[in-house]
Amino acid sequence: MDTIVYKLNAGDSLPGVGKKIKIYSKLYKIPFIGRLFHKPLLSAWKFPKKVDIGKDFNCTSIMLNPSPGVSLADTFILAAAPVNIGSGTSFSFHNSIITTAHDYSDWSVVYGKPVTIGENCWITTNVTILPGVTIGDNTVIGAGSVVTRDIPSGVFAAGNPCTVIKKIDFKTSDRYKH
Repeated sequence: MDTIVYKLNAGDSLPGVGKKIKIYSKLYKIPFIGRLFHKPLLSAWKFPKKVDIGKDFNCTSIMLNPSPGVSLADTFILAAAPVNIGSGTSFSFHNSIITTAHDYSDWSVVYGKPVTIGENCWITTNVTILPGVTIGDNTVIGAGSVVTRDIPSGVFAAGNPCTVIKKIDFKTSDRYKH
């Protein structure tokens, strides 16, 4: 995994989204008329048409790469490095993906490490995924977990730090395969 290094001066910020995405995101949150902005918002993000985002979805940059069939609910993503999410993966509520960490010896240096989540995963509720993590295909991450290291395919994992609890036979559908 390639680490991206940012050296920030006072007043600098990490790469962000453009004004168009910010405006569409605000309009998308308005009750009753918000759904009219779903397609324009997906287009502005350059997401596949079959990606579902919740009204409280928030991502800080355009380094998010969801595959078709991803459901992001109200996930917050601090993406200063690429975040790749496989098809059929679903996020429940109040989840976070964080791709950055500060250098402890120089707080103005920020390291970004990519996060990869496989296909047909279920990220349940209040899960935090930290920089550099890879989660394998057909995996379930339990509620309240903090994922600090890689999690293999075909398991249920939970806890803080998140660890494998047991292997599972995760039934998948090929409805989102290309």
